[in-house]
Amino acid sequence: MPVVVVAEKPSVARDLAAVLGANRRTPSSITGNGYVVTWAVGHLVTISEPGQMNPDWKAWRFDRIPILPREWPLVPIPQTKDHFDQVVRILTAPDVERVVCATDAGREGELIFRYIYRLSGATAPVQRLWVSSLTPEAIREAFQDLRPGTDYDALGHAAEARARADWLVGMNLSRAYSLRFGRKPGEDQRRLLSVGRVQTPTLAMIVEREKAIQAFVPETYHEVLATFGEGDRAYQGLWFDPARAGGEGGDVRLAARLPADPARAQEIRDRVIGRPSEVMSLSGQDRSQPPPQFYDLAELQRHANRLYGLTANETLAAAQALYERHKLITYPRTDSRHVSRTVAERLKAVTDRIVPRYGNSVAPGTGFRPLGSRFVDDAKVTDHHAILPTATDPEGKDLSENEARIYDLVCRRLLMAWHADYRTRVTTVVTAVDSEGGVRDHFRSTGTLVTQAGWKVLEPQGTRGDPEGKKTRGRKKSSGAGPGGDGEEAPEEDGSRKLPDGLAEGQRWTVTACEIQRKETSPPKRFTDATLLTAMETAGRVLEDRELEEAMKERGLGTPATRAAILETLIQRGYVDRKGKALRATDEGIALIDVVHDKVKSPAMTGEWELRLKRMERGDGSLEAFMAEIEAYVVEVVNLVKGMRPGVVPPPDAPPAGKP
Repeated sequence: MPVVVVAEKPSVARDLAAVLGANRRTPSSITGNGYVVTWAVGHLVTISEPGQMNPDWKAWRFDRIPILPREWPLVPIPQTKDHFDQVVRILTAPDVERVVCATDAGREGELIFRYIYRLSGATAPVQRLWVSSLTPEAIREAFQDLRPGTDYDALGHAAEARARADWLVGMNLSRAYSLRFGRKPGEDQRRLLSVGRVQTPTLAMIVEREKAIQAFVPETYHEVLATFGEGDRAYQGLWFDPARAGGEGGDVRLAARLPADPARAQEIRDRVIGRPSEVMSLSGQDRSQPPPQFYDLAELQRHANRLYGLTANETLAAAQALYERHKLITYPRTDSRHVSRTVAERLKAVTDRIVPRYGNSVAPGTGFRPLGSRFVDDAKVTDHHAILPTATDPEGKDLSENEARIYDLVCRRLLMAWHADYRTRVTTVVTAVDSEGGVRDHFRSTGTLVTQAGWKVLEPQGTRGDPEGKKTRGRKKSSGAGPGGDGEEAPEEDGSRKLPDGLAEGQRWTVTACEIQRKETSPPKRFTDATLLTAMETAGRVLEDRELEEAMKERGLGTPATRAAILETLIQRGYVDRKGKALRATDEGIALIDVVHDKVKSPAMTGEWELRLKRMERGDGSLEAFMAEIEAYVVEVVNLVKGMRPGVVPPPDAPPAGKP
């Protein structure tokens, strides 16, 4: 009696079959040694269209919405129905002993299998394969630890709740807004306006940023930069007002701003040039940054976007290839940045494989010395641990440029864990210039000295760029970000310049030069893939504390596995475009957000729904209660749209995504 194994993709099916000893191939399976290994090709089954459920729901009319199914019939996806029929034949064969669900170990993989199994009418008992690496050793171990499929019912319920919620919101609200705003008066043709549970709040964040940029009016200001001394011993300082810079929250950069009228800046320059000065204070602050935590998918996507300009989708594709085809990294669609103690005990085999690639940059004790709770914590490992290299030999692997870059990042991030902290000493100097009439001007200088390179010796050097795609040396820090790749990287000190050795309080210098710099305030930065992923992860909340950001991850928009696809969907539908690294809301995207209700575009509400789904995965909460809440929301919004005045959202330059 054969055991049927259902993988998510043909490539994974081949890997499983090789370990199981199955080697006889047919167009839809690989058989042998008591196993029949078959596969999906992504989704083979989906929820029925409204018109398939009820002919009355086919027409796009206000009196036919909201559509609230009492049953959720499934149908094969037409493009892959022939393959689905072959999978059904395999699953329902009378001699099948049991079925192993070997789709991706996560919410979406669980849904793919359950839909296929349910529509097939199969009755054989189900076991679940849960694997985080596709190396033969990992597959073999996972098959020795199969669990009853019912152990994953909570995950299955969350997966179905997500799919049904997206169906309800998408089908009803897309129809409602298309009917109200999708055509001009007198026109027969109606254009589809795409409204989604996750995509619309994501678009709303991009639109809000675009509007802030469009409304921004730059303000001119001046700064005064003085030079003290001459030659190699010279240093520079920025004029500032101590009264405006004092106290907690004081911003030295704002305290250095002078009016748009250059008269005051010229007064300062004229009274200090050639005057003696004195070092009034000299203070040093030691700073220490620990090695960054391992990658989850979101952090890997952010880092690759900043370093190499890769989109979130490009990074995911490269990581997926490294996992499935090359067997060089573990499962990438994870939201954990820790590993379990069991995994940590096996890291030496991995480090032995990758250490030779990095020569003298590797810290003593790498792979031997136990790692602390910053990296190893069973309680913080979710369905999958952080992304790690595997012990597979990379030599001879034909990697694309993107795959090689992502593999290098994952290897470096693991090796950094055994390094010491990156330490710097920031020296701040305040120099005073006394002028005739008892006027005293203050100038601030800072210099940063690296006192311990630590893990930074392994930091990759990418091709960084500003949000518009132009190369630049500077690096900005976004809210909620930490050092060393945790969010955006920390900037250098504002105005950090070289300071001469031997500076001390009481030293006297002459102001040998003084420059007036005309500047303008800058508009908000457009989102990049990196910063948008952070905003989606925190449901649009600006968080200064990394721990708070971690706590918000369960309330994010979408999941690590879906965020890249959501962004690409917005681009394909003409609501967002990408220029260099920058993401810009189009006129069509802005017009759509202008007409949708606040409840539809609220990142906070969508984030709370995602939290409910996360809790459902853990067995806390029911599918029925969640769906009742979504249905009430859909009814409320549809009724609001029915009461709105008709209008029109202009079509995009590109052809519409589809016609109702």
